[in-house]
Amino acid sequence: MQFAVVDIETTGGFPQQHGITEIAIVLHNGKEVEGKFETLVNPHQPIPPFIAGMTGISNAMVAVAPSFNEVAAQIHNLLKNRVFVAHNVNFDFSFVKYHLQQAGFELQTPKLCTIRLGRKVFPGFRKYGLGHLCRELGIEIENRHRAGGDALATAQILDLVLQNNGLRLIKEMLQKENKEYLLPPNLPKHAIQSLPTTPGIYYFHNKQGKVIYVGKAKQIK
Repeated sequence: MQFAVVDIETTGGFPQQHGITEIAIVLHNGKEVEGKFETLVNPHQPIPPFIAGMTGISNAMVAVAPSFNEVAAQIHNLLKNRVFVAHNVNFDFSFVKYHLQQAGFELQTPKLCTIRLGRKVFPGFRKYGLGHLCRELGIEIENRHRAGGDALATAQILDLVLQNNGLRLIKEMLQKENKEYLLPPNLPKHAIQSLPTTPGIYYFHNKQGKVIYVGKAKQIK
């Protein structure tokens, strides 16, 4: 099984409003790390002072960095055919997926969260944030709150999970993440995949095509 362990730094918490300032991708073949990609990214918007203070990434540093669109093809190529792994994966995945879409690329890859993995493989810790989990496992994070250091630390967590017979658990989690086994028999997977991830209104119809329910959601999919 091939993995891409990802960490990003951003200007805020919402993909549609904020930009990526740094991304690191550690390639893992299921046995060991086999490569790494890392770059600063120009988000074309100011970095809030408190984020700059935490990450050490300044507006001057990203001003000379490539835009996300300039590195999107390379990022997409590194991620395809691999499991997207991150600590609190929904955050990183949502940003990367959205900004790849804006650049004309679709990210169709399973995702795996090392917070969830850590709780299952190493139960009993008080907290499972990246810093706390690494301290409990004896992993030293070099350059904390920078994409490269955090991605390498996350890759080491993945290593320890795999060393503790975690591959079966990973396969089970990926199957649940896929959610295909939960679909009704008359609802094909491609119909779900085609749904938008944006807010909207949805309708339920009966067999005669009559609307029987109207709802709204922050994310239709």
